[in-house]
Amino acid sequence: MKAENHKRPVSAGVASGWRLDELTAWRGYSLEWAGGGKLLVTCRRSIFEAADCSDNPFRFAALPVPWWQAAAASFRPIQRLLRLMFYNLIPVKNGAVVVSFGKRVAVINDGEFHPVSGLRRACRILRGACADTDDGLFFGEYVNNPARDEIFIYRLDALARRSEVAYSFPARAIRHVHGVYRDPYTSELWCLTGDLPSECQMLRTRDGFSTLDVVGAGDESWRAVSVQFTSDAVFYGSDAEFAQNHLYRIDRRTGRRDSLGPISGPVYYSCRSGRNMYFAVTAEMCPSQTDRCAALWCVSENGHLERILQMTKDHWHKKYFMPGTLHFPGGPGLDDQVLFHAVGLARADNRMFSLRRAA
Repeated sequence: MKAENHKRPVSAGVASGWRLDELTAWRGYSLEWAGGGKLLVTCRRSIFEAADCSDNPFRFAALPVPWWQAAAASFRPIQRLLRLMFYNLIPVKNGAVVVSFGKRVAVINDGEFHPVSGLRRACRILRGACADTDDGLFFGEYVNNPARDEIFIYRLDALARRSEVAYSFPARAIRHVHGVYRDPYTSELWCLTGDLPSECQMLRTRDGFSTLDVVGAGDESWRAVSVQFTSDAVFYGSDAEFAQNHLYRIDRRTGRRDSLGPISGPVYYSCRSGRNMYFAVTAEMCPSQTDRCAALWCVSENGHLERILQMTKDHWHKKYFMPGTLHFPGGPGLDDQVLFHAVGLARADNRMFSLRRAA
């Protein structure tokens, strides 16, 4: 039966003028990629494809995992506890799909998984935090790193089989890399790092990490996980643990940074749909956060802010079973709606949603 016929309107926590629907036929699926006429979704260790939200997804691959991981992933709390889930599915130019699952990085080619070689150690890559370029796929290490060891940025070659170190941060420089993003207007790469105030940086490279320019650094206002680009500015939400969080705009011409306004907590993920950008506050309950809620903010290109959605953290412990987050898919997305799935949120965990302006 068509998924479009299984929508459940959600009104609680939704701002006037917006419509939120749960895609109930896809309950239990996680949305990983949207655009180019297809959606990629996952369930436990399996990967599915669908043409659109009204289509039934069909399975085209399953990640080979040890039996105990397959069994553990059948129980949602254990899946969250052990982070046995996909973080990225990225179709690349040769028809392959790059996969990050837990701390594994692999490529799917003709339905078969091939581990990516060249990594110095197992690492996670945060959601959407990879930059696909003509020179390959760039990503950085997201590891715990309490000892502040050297941290690497990798370039995955065009065949998506082998990675090489594109840049290394020296020991004691940073904790980890939050993300590497391609500016579609200039083809520059932006690199975001954390976590202590002295480790928070926004860096920019024009030559594949041969050289780096510092956009901003030195305090939690420069701590960010994701960025969004327009023709005249760069937008981001801060991921501050202790300082007040804000949504920021950096003017391309002058380099000036302005706060668009304070927000209730740290931002991990963001996306763009049509002419608007969307920034998701995570229910992390860190010292800087004022409530137990994840929230979604809409930002227009002229910098107008509107909070359009709020969801409460569930009762599972944030450290062990993940904070409450809204996960956007990779890819260009859809112009007429924002698709996301929820993690760690009451009555919404492991469910998929469609958000659009009300008719």
